[in-house]
Amino acid sequence: MKFEKIKKASVMVAGAGGLGCGVLDLLARLGVGTIHFFEFDEINPSDLNRQVLYNSEDIGASKCETALNKLKKINPNVNIFAHCEKINEKTEIPKVDLVFDCLDNFTSRYILDDLIFPKKIPMVHAGVSTYFGQLTVIIPGKTECFRKTISLNATQFDKKISKKIFPPLVTTMASLQVSEGVKYLTGDFKNLLYKKILVVDLLSNSFDVIKL
Repeated sequence: MKFEKIKKASVMVAGAGGLGCGVLDLLARLGVGTIHFFEFDEINPSDLNRQVLYNSEDIGASKCETALNKLKKINPNVNIFAHCEKINEKTEIPKVDLVFDCLDNFTSRYILDDLIFPKKIPMVHAGVSTYFGQLTVIIPGKTECFRKTISLNATQFDKKISKKIFPPLVTTMASLQVSEGVKYLTGDFKNLLYKKILVVDLLSNSFDVIKL
């Protein structure tokens, strides 16, 4: 692994919920040079089974501020910037090398895609529901934008998708997201998951890669 490239990298994490907590935790421990993250919500009791940066003492507190404090303790050598706001069409995206999509709905994902794809910022996407997860890497100039790669009616889909999530799936998908992020940041395009999507089913223990 080319640690110098990781130390010099600047990344953004969209969301500090289940996926986001796992991704942020791993990025901080890896020593990624600069980490920006966006989160607007508060910590609820139902979050604690899968959002690893929070515990029972944090219930009711800001996810954004709590995550920032925890991450600074994990690795004080990493530059971490917390953006305590919900991503919308007017959000100013910081200058980064890579974005991790850890959002929990397609409406927000499409907004994020519209913000970063024209700026030629690549993205590692992951999504989870019940026992199932998906993962792909979007690279401007090499792939279609996320909106075209996974095209659906976001509003209707977000209403129907189950919010129940098997906690071990979240940890699994967050680890895979960071793994793909490291490949991109270190230039390992041979093994990078772009122009294809990984579908994970922890109920049957299947991992399938589908070409796009």
